[in-house]
Amino acid sequence: MAEQATSRPTRRQLSLFVPEAQRILLEQIRKRLDPIQHALIPAHVTLCRDDELPDLQELILRLERLAPFLISMKFERPEELPDGCVLLRPSSGTEEFRALRHAILGASARDYKAHLTLLHPRNATGTLHNLESIDRELSGLTVTFSTASLIEQWGSNPWQVVAAYGSAI
Repeated sequence: MAEQATSRPTRRQLSLFVPEAQRILLEQIRKRLDPIQHALIPAHVTLCRDDELPDLQELILRLERLAPFLISMKFERPEELPDGCVLLRPSSGTEEFRALRHAILGASARDYKAHLTLLHPRNATGTLHNLESIDRELSGLTVTFSTASLIEQWGSNPWQVVAAYGSAI
């Protein structure tokens, strides 16, 4: 049966959720900049987008074979893109991030840059943000990820964790 034109289908992606200790500070900033996205999903780095994942059965097989991992990312100053997105890019941990993507996606893994979104472009209002203040709040932010979470979103509801894989802790 076809989806109705007004509803969005279920989406899946793999995410690296920020551990609780660092999430508290990030969520205060995210809630201030982007209350819509803040309500939909906790602070995370998207590991694999929905449009690049294999079918669900194949994905689960690959994730179950995933070796434990630790990826430490040190994030740089906040950056505002022309579309209004505000994000943090890591200066370290990017090679480990690429290797994990390759372990999951294989040869089909495209070059996807790790980042932590503070303001999603679809929710940008054109307001100028005090990036210096955000930079002071997040100065030296280093996050260690050890779990890849398979998450789903049905329609425009909040994302839900289906399962977690690869935990090294």
